[in-house]
Amino acid sequence: MATQSVRDGRRAGFAMLVGLALGMVAANSPLADIYAIVHHLPLRVGAGTWAIEAPLIEWINQGLLTVFFFLIGIHTNHELTRGALSEPSAAMLPASAALGGMIVPAAIYLGVNFGDTVALRGSAIPIATDIVLVLGVLSLFSGQLGPAIIAFATAAAIFDDLGAVIVIALFYGSFDQLWPLWMVVGGLAGLFLLNRTRRASLVPYLAFGCVLWAGLILTGLEGAIAGAIVGFSLPLSSFPPRATARAERRVSPFALFFVVPIFTFFNGGVMLDFFPADPQAWSVAIGIAMALIVGKPLGLLAGTLLALRLGIGTLPPGTSMRDVIGVALLSGVGFTMSLFIIGAAFDATPIAATAKLAVVGSSAVAALLGLIAFKSR
Repeated sequence: MATQSVRDGRRAGFAMLVGLALGMVAANSPLADIYAIVHHLPLRVGAGTWAIEAPLIEWINQGLLTVFFFLIGIHTNHELTRGALSEPSAAMLPASAALGGMIVPAAIYLGVNFGDTVALRGSAIPIATDIVLVLGVLSLFSGQLGPAIIAFATAAAIFDDLGAVIVIALFYGSFDQLWPLWMVVGGLAGLFLLNRTRRASLVPYLAFGCVLWAGLILTGLEGAIAGAIVGFSLPLSSFPPRATARAERRVSPFALFFVVPIFTFFNGGVMLDFFPADPQAWSVAIGIAMALIVGKPLGLLAGTLLALRLGIGTLPPGTSMRDVIGVALLSGVGFTMSLFIIGAAFDATPIAATAKLAVVGSSAVAALLGLIAFKSR
């Protein structure tokens, strides 16, 4: 399983980077005007008060990316119920590492931007690790690394992705209308009842997930998190193992090789202005860079050492602290979730463009540091 995940990570990471590169080229070439027009192309679905109208970029971020969030939800669900994290003792170490890797970078970002209410909306940007790109980097050492350290890196990334989903749900978005809250409540209640009755059919979960998604969108919240909620609500123990594995295999290629590259193409295409005039943009960029390059590794290491010191977790077999340091350096590769949070925090503003460049540049530095750490191993 670990070998397959690493192999998928290599291909998916390459596809993601291709999408980013094409977006950068489109935004900084004679195609820039066409790119901008397509980027904001208005689309309307529905009729009357039940219609949802938004530019194409919102349909991608709130609609198409729901599939990726669903994959995160079902993968987390699988690991917690059947996989490497099913035993509490096995889950505690990466969970503690992920928690440290969320708290410390957020604190660093808050410290850099303290007192600036606009910049503080981006506090969650550096909390999540991009599991796809991390696995892509680890794939370069697949012949040297044991499955235990790969499982640790994957589990830590899963936990902080789950944490990012929770943060997005709680702190991003605003209540534009109150009546769609009943749709949100109905969708959540339906998923809860299906889970409690152990219903082993995917269709009703998807139906209530659509209700939840529409309610979140109409309420003004982040609709994409509905995918993670649906994936996490599935009672996998009631489904035949082959059925869930088959469903994940079908969703994964579409999410990793179509959804994520499309997302990076439209979200990563920013003007290469490395010297923004806005001091707020500078402050946000510095906060992101320090949080990802310094805060993420320190936080992950602190969380790991704390769990070991308290005796609530143990290092995976055949793994040393040197391996953990390599994973910690790689944890600064924040991409998909970070870009998503930038859109939620700053919309299409100059600050958002600078923040995206900071995420891309900092992630590249973190990947390089991780490569050096594992290469010198």
